[in-house]
Amino acid sequence: MKKLWLDLGNTRLKYWMVDDDNIIAHDAKEHLKAPNELLLGLLGTLASFEPEFVGISSVLGDKINHAITQTLQGFNVPFEFAKVNATHQLLVSHYNPTQLGVDRWLQMLGVVDDTKKQCVVGCGTALTIDLIEHGTHLGGYILPNVYMQRHALYAGTQQIAVKAGRFDSTELGRTTFDAVNHGVLFGVVGAVRAVRADYPDFKITLTGGGADMINMQFRGKLDTQKELLLAGLRRYFA
Repeated sequence: MKKLWLDLGNTRLKYWMVDDDNIIAHDAKEHLKAPNELLLGLLGTLASFEPEFVGISSVLGDKINHAITQTLQGFNVPFEFAKVNATHQLLVSHYNPTQLGVDRWLQMLGVVDDTKKQCVVGCGTALTIDLIEHGTHLGGYILPNVYMQRHALYAGTQQIAVKAGRFDSTELGRTTFDAVNHGVLFGVVGAVRAVRADYPDFKITLTGGGADMINMQFRGKLDTQKELLLAGLRRYFA
């Protein structure tokens, strides 16, 4: 049975097209704050695979979700939005379910193993850190990612010139430009290091578009599964 798993995030639209759980097509595109328009443009490609069901994760709010619903109704394929289930058979959560984002929950669902202690670090528009002990979500942290931190620093100061640049080092900066880029990455990586030190028995899994950037600072030694959310969608609708 062909199914389409669709992830509508804050900055990107990602999808898996699967046939009996084998991924036959996948893509990720920035939606530039117009996810429904991007989806409309993709419908022809997606329809060519003839999916029989569409499962959706969206963090975009009721207004955009309503537009997505109208678009998919014209697709003539059954579809459903995933919702947080704090009493799921694979993942129980102590977090307030009305405040737990479906993206975080699906990332955890995608990797949860009730025989293990786990830490899921979502490296997306925000950096999220969630602790799971034997299938129970204990809670977590949400931090601005490196781009948000740099933007806030530039917006809140008068003497630092606005510049872009790569986040590839946490070494001491010898220019203000390097000090900013290295500094915000140092803070994000430091948060992961602190969790690693405070919860040494928890295996860390990085996911999301910034996972490789973070893992580079750990010399690639952390587990990386970039598409945990889509794996979580597959489990949710199993």
